[in-house]
Amino acid sequence: MLVQQRYLTRLLDRYLEITLQAGEFLAVAATVYFLGRLVLLSGGDWLLARARVDPTFESALRSILHLLVGAVAVLVGAGVAGYRGELAGSTVLVAGITLAIGLAAQDVLSNFVAGAFIVQDPDLNVGDTIRWNDTEGLVRDIDLRVTRVQTPANATVLVPNSELATSAVTNLTSEDPQAIVHEFGIDYDEDVDRAGDEIVAAAEHVPRVRSVPSPSVEVVSLDDTAVVLTATIWLDRADRSQRATVQSQFLRAVHERFRAAGIDLTETTQHELSGAVRLADGDEADASRS
Repeated sequence: MLVQQRYLTRLLDRYLEITLQAGEFLAVAATVYFLGRLVLLSGGDWLLARARVDPTFESALRSILHLLVGAVAVLVGAGVAGYRGELAGSTVLVAGITLAIGLAAQDVLSNFVAGAFIVQDPDLNVGDTIRWNDTEGLVRDIDLRVTRVQTPANATVLVPNSELATSAVTNLTSEDPQAIVHEFGIDYDEDVDRAGDEIVAAAEHVPRVRSVPSPSVEVVSLDDTAVVLTATIWLDRADRSQRATVQSQFLRAVHERFRAAGIDLTETTQHELSGAVRLADGDEADASRS
């Protein structure tokens, strides 16, 4: 009976020690983390703002600072709580933890490596408009794990870096000046030159549209139901974040000018008929005429 009481006492003491260690670890790690964020990240933001670093590298450096602060907080907390010595003395435990972390972090590591390649790629930067897998959006941030892309519907898509690294990505704003191309279908009865003049006039009144190169309109196709015109307008690369807004303003301006000029923007002058057609005999025909 006495032996059992001593064993129970030692067991309770051990659990209490583990609980106190865990509490000490969490308290120290949390304190170091929040102080690190307050001092290191604030100082890093100040230095980055003064250095005028490229937005893509700035985003990556911020992510690295976050990671460093978290790692230092864990190490300091483990050292103060006494975990570091225990972990170092248990080879099996260290190996098990290493294996578990390796298996759990496969995707994280692949995204981290892909993010490093994306950051150093000069053809993909924060502020560019890209298209991949039938999705289009504006690159807002490149993190260590994901790239945040804002769609024209103002939704933020978190794209794993590995997906962008292994997919075909079209950068719509990599060159200067930027081209915005749109097709318009008009009826065959409409005056093509007049329609082109209206499109150019609409583009000239849209803010941020460049006068050089000037807006242009070309006939690109004679479809069965419409004459297809392709309009091209240009804007500076510095205005690439406003691409969706400029395109919307341009389309609205073309619609308003076409409506005022009486130009039909429908793609066909042929209309589908619905219903049944049948032949009537002589008596039915006479009855219908009467």
